Amino acid sequence: MNKIVTALTAVLFAATLAPAAVAAAPSTEDTRLQLTAARTEGETEVIGYVWLDCPASGRPAHPHREAACHALDAVNGDFDRLNAEPNATCTAEHAPVTLTASGTYKGRTVDWTKTYDNNCEATRITGAVFYF
Repeated sequence: MNKIVTALTAVLFAATLAPAAVAAAPSTEDTRLQLTAARTEGETEVIGYVWLDCPASGRPAHPHREAACHALDAVNGDFDRLNAEPNATCTAEHAPVTLTASGTYKGRTVDWTKTYDNNCEATRITGAVFYF
C-alpha cells in the first residue's frame, strides 16, 4: 500500500509541475533576434551587438527593448519597411555601417543585412531597433 501511495504522490506532483514547465518555455511566436552593427569601410569592426527578445527574457536586454519590439510589430517584422524618422536630415559623410538581424520574429526566420552610408542614416531609418 505504501508503494502505491508513493507512486500516486509522484504522479500527482509531476502533473502539477508540468503546466509551469510548459508556461516557462519560450513560445514559437516570440521574437528572438541578435542585432549587430559594424563599421564596414576598410576592415570590418563590430561596434555593437545585442539580443532583442519580445517578450523579455533572462538574457542581457536591448536598452530600448519595448520601443524596438513595438517598431518591429508596426512593420510586421519587415526590417525593410522600417522608417523611423523620414524627415530627419543627415550629413553626406561616407562612413558605412552594416546592420544585421538574425533569429526569429514571431516564429519566422530572420536573416537581414543592410549597409547605410553612415550611422546617422542607419538610425534615421531603423530608429529604436538598432539604437544600442
